[in-house]
Amino acid sequence: MSDSDRQRWDAKYADKASTTVLPPDDWLSRHATPLAVGVALDLACGLGHNAIWLSQHGWKVDAVDISPIGLALAEQAAERANVQTISWIAADLDRYEPPTNHYDLVTVFRFLDRHRLPHLIERSLRTGGILIYETFSQGQLSRADNHLISAQFTLGPDELPTLFPGLEILFHDETELPDRSVARIVGRKP
Repeated sequence: MSDSDRQRWDAKYADKASTTVLPPDDWLSRHATPLAVGVALDLACGLGHNAIWLSQHGWKVDAVDISPIGLALAEQAAERANVQTISWIAADLDRYEPPTNHYDLVTVFRFLDRHRLPHLIERSLRTGGILIYETFSQGQLSRADNHLISAQFTLGPDELPTLFPGLEILFHDETELPDRSVARIVGRKP
């Protein structure tokens, strides 16, 4: 990412006066609910709806995003939701280095970096730690409501599990949701 990426996301979020707490992504709530709570890392957290949900369910969360404006809005939403176990971290994922073997859970939604993210995630998970990941598949490009500008931000068929050779893939799904086309996995670090 770059300064232009930060500026683009800051501009997107600057138009929002405030944010309400959105529900969590279904893939997260479905697969995180049965887990024992611990320490979570939410990468590219945006306005923080997944981090807030995790915190509401007992998790201590490090929520990382490139946009300080988006994080400020997320923090306001967290305060309205009365959650206090989230550390909001403004960082570029091209340079961010999370602690090694630290997290029980890592989440990523609607973000793709094939080259850096898989290694970063595998390294940051503790043994037995879980990855819950969902991002756009190639089907997104043919949707009438598509907002992506490049195919490089989409996954090919069955590609997502191959990006995480160091994880045991517990669940893998590729589906059309009402508002997006996605590939998703749940993996565990052995």
